[in-house]
Amino acid sequence: MAEPYVIKMPQLSDTMTEGVVVTWEKKLGEKVSRGDIVATVETDKAIMDVEVFRDGYLSGPMAPVDSTVAVGEPLALIVAEASEVCHDEDCERPKPHASEVPKQTEVTESEAQPSNAPDGVTFVIKMPQLSDTMTEGVVVTWEKNLGDAIKRGDVVATVETDKAIMDVEVFRDGFLSGPQAAIDSVVAVGQPMAYLVESAEQVVSDSSVVEAGAKPAAAKPAASSAPVVAAPSAVAPVDTRGSTPAPRPANKWATPYARALAGSLNVNLNNVKGSGPNGEITGSDVRSAQPIARPTEIADPVAAHVMPEVQVPGKGRPMNAMEKAVSHSMTASLTLPTFRVSMNAQPGALIKAAKKKGVSVTVAIAKACAEAIKAHPSINWCYQPVDKIVERANVDIGMAVTAEGNGLVVPVLRGCESRSLEELHESWKGLVERARKRRLAPEEYANPTFMVSNMGMMGVTYFDAIPTPGTAAILAIAAAGENGMPLTITADHRVANGAEVAVFLGTLKGLIEQPESWMGPMGPAIPEGDWDYDVLVIGGGPGGEDCARDLAGHGLKVAMVNDAPFPGGECLWRGCIPSKAWRAAADRLRDRAFDATMGIQGSTGGTLDWAQLEKHRKGVLEERGKMALNTDKGVRIDVIQGYAFFESDHRVFIDTSGNSTDPHGRPKAGDASNGRHATFGCAVIATGAPPFVPPIPGALDGVQSGGVITSDTVWNLPGQPKKLGVIGGGAIGMEMAQIFQDFGTEVVLLEGKERVLAEVEPEVAKQLTAVLNEDPNLTIHTGVKVGELKGTPGAMQMLFEDSEGNAHTFDCDYVLMATGKRPALGGLGLDKAGVAVENGVIKADARCRTSVPHIFAVGDVIGGLMLAHTAGQQGRVAAATILGEDMSYNEAKDSGVIFTRPEAGFVGLSVEQAKAKGIDAVEVKVPMSVDAKAMITGETHGLIKLVADKASEKIIGVHMLADHTDTLIGEAVIIVEAELTLEQVGHAIHPHPTQTELFGELARRLSSRLRRTKKKK
Repeated sequence: MAEPYVIKMPQLSDTMTEGVVVTWEKKLGEKVSRGDIVATVETDKAIMDVEVFRDGYLSGPMAPVDSTVAVGEPLALIVAEASEVCHDEDCERPKPHASEVPKQTEVTESEAQPSNAPDGVTFVIKMPQLSDTMTEGVVVTWEKNLGDAIKRGDVVATVETDKAIMDVEVFRDGFLSGPQAAIDSVVAVGQPMAYLVESAEQVVSDSSVVEAGAKPAAAKPAASSAPVVAAPSAVAPVDTRGSTPAPRPANKWATPYARALAGSLNVNLNNVKGSGPNGEITGSDVRSAQPIARPTEIADPVAAHVMPEVQVPGKGRPMNAMEKAVSHSMTASLTLPTFRVSMNAQPGALIKAAKKKGVSVTVAIAKACAEAIKAHPSINWCYQPVDKIVERANVDIGMAVTAEGNGLVVPVLRGCESRSLEELHESWKGLVERARKRRLAPEEYANPTFMVSNMGMMGVTYFDAIPTPGTAAILAIAAAGENGMPLTITADHRVANGAEVAVFLGTLKGLIEQPESWMGPMGPAIPEGDWDYDVLVIGGGPGGEDCARDLAGHGLKVAMVNDAPFPGGECLWRGCIPSKAWRAAADRLRDRAFDATMGIQGSTGGTLDWAQLEKHRKGVLEERGKMALNTDKGVRIDVIQGYAFFESDHRVFIDTSGNSTDPHGRPKAGDASNGRHATFGCAVIATGAPPFVPPIPGALDGVQSGGVITSDTVWNLPGQPKKLGVIGGGAIGMEMAQIFQDFGTEVVLLEGKERVLAEVEPEVAKQLTAVLNEDPNLTIHTGVKVGELKGTPGAMQMLFEDSEGNAHTFDCDYVLMATGKRPALGGLGLDKAGVAVENGVIKADARCRTSVPHIFAVGDVIGGLMLAHTAGQQGRVAAATILGEDMSYNEAKDSGVIFTRPEAGFVGLSVEQAKAKGIDAVEVKVPMSVDAKAMITGETHGLIKLVADKASEKIIGVHMLADHTDTLIGEAVIIVEAELTLEQVGHAIHPHPTQTELFGELARRLSSRLRRTKKKK
């Protein structure tokens, strides 16, 4: 039986003495091949791979995961045959040979000192092995002087390995002493470079020059081992400090020290032959490149495209200028470290869209590439010698054209990121005409930032495209086949990595397959066919209803499938409207507290009649529901009660078996025993999202028993609770918590994050928290961990830990779970229609189009801001797109109000959000306490804040905390949507005394500030 190969704990860093086994990447008995990763280990610096260089089978005994193994000690074995694998933990563990055990560099009492070691030596600084192939190193610099006090962790020297210049770090205290290896001397791995001694008086000032090319001495007993003190080097040391490194040689590699040395000695590295690994030029090669210090005799640096050439027989003709340029460019391209990534795309939609737009497919592809580059800008960058990256915002795309004489010319279509398709098409026509006649001006073919080669037009099914210096990537487009059109990116690995290129290709694929997402609609989206309905809308909430009404208003045959007897969705029946009915009652109670200040007597001490409040609330909802249904039918929408699910991408089944007459509770799906099929040209999914119940112990049991309530079931409370627990500090949780505290209920709110209302501007959220903490019946805990919910309806307990880890229990009647919403997509049959889902929501673009071009989705099912008005706007966007109109949803201009007292609100971007988008933003704010109207009514809490783009002075965000935010925000919405400037808002005449005049005041203040700032520059 062949001797097994021992897999040892490798020394993966110069300071590593042991490692911890993190994982085994191969299993016992599994076949391993040379180069396989068998395990990962944690060193003192990182988690790293353990690679083997033998073929065989992994055998025990294996070091267990989480065990600590000394460097050089066995981890496992590799045996030659599967029958030799040892699975028994009792099998004998191999012991490393004594000569293989790594020796510590520390000097112990049992070790004899080298013959010329100084007195009091405590530590020998040896040449470390800083790479797996390193056998010796060159001393580049001493970072500490002889006699300096050394602290643990100090870098005392730098050495040149076969790969780089690296630091020599020590982990002992002492004083640096000689004998010391001289700068530029070569020291074998493991041999002394210098010493540490106990006191300054023991420092030896002698230096030793280690002979170039010295090899490690044969292993000897520690008692007789001595440092290598070499004879003086034949080449005098060279001081490279302050010199500029020589340029990187063409088509060669040189170590950093070799370049530094070459810069000092005026050596042309292109003329030096390397003796290092793979021909790498080392410092020794530079020192031997004689004569030196005669710059006039140094040849000019050789261009990167010049490589050793082989003589061939025959009589050649001189290349013309174009052939010579291509030759040089392509030869230089071979210096790029490239890789390839491929993906297929279906080009039919893009070809059809380009035809409708009247532009060439080539230009459409270029524009699609530019749009994809906006999302992945690194694909447009490039490498610049030496070791720089040029980050470019302009997208100038070079595309090959066949010229007269069968040569290829690459005209550059500039400004693809900012110019329209029509503009690009006109430019391209002229470029192609001049390119075919070889009449391009230099600026028309020079310096593209990205390149496209479309040899698929010639029927080529596969080819390699080669990027040239100055670009990071080139796109090769081959002829479309059964699986689509192959897209292959060849990229420079110095600039982009494989993951970036893969994501870029995925984005580009989506843009090619759905050109409407960036070109705009190509006309009505309804495909030709004999459909039951032109458009079928699934869901009767704000998104579905607004969409259906817009479509019906244009004369289309529209059906709206709604799961309840009346439309309105969650907003009307379980969200916006019922909660504001409660909020109105709470406001009446809250406002009475200020009556006495204004001289009104006898109005305090109001009490809540729960039954009357609920009668009023339900009456409002039912009246609104009837009004909505009558309106829908009046505009000729076919309103169908039931659940719809897809059977194909053009047909649904409408299940009516679970229909109920109660509009207040969330409807439940039936068993599909009754219903009908319906076909459609386009469909719109607008089914909303139910409350999310997180996996807190006891939460689901509490929901089933009724002790844990949600935004769906809080409306079923039999009366006002005396104590209420709330989990979640978002909009729903904060509104409900304060409403019930105003009713007189004791409320404790728990939030896992460090602050409430994460969706609100930070200062607004901070001020609102301070206000709410003053409410007598409300306590807010942030940064908590909920441990368990238990109990029965009317007698619940919340067990939680506060931010400091202290345990608490809150006894209450009910626990309201206000932890957000998540779409319930399981029953829609999206897979039957081919609709893609991503991260739990339906994937949709800015025009609300899903992965299926004739199916749209709006509202909560596509994520983002789950707000009623957001869904309504998206419904109108979907309708416009179906009709062939150009309209899109822009979250950066969306708005929201949290109906606490005072009310928090936002429109557009905060400063932080703007800066994250690359906008140089500035803000101005005013407290409500300075406003006369607020002082009169006693509503002085809060502030208003404007955010503007410093360059354009357009107002891009408004954030506020005020008692009447729901009214004030109307002006803010118009300001942001219309992209008004500070000057425009400042010049507008606002009435006095009102709180809207604060907008004008803020705009004038910020405009004045920016003017002063510009004058100082």
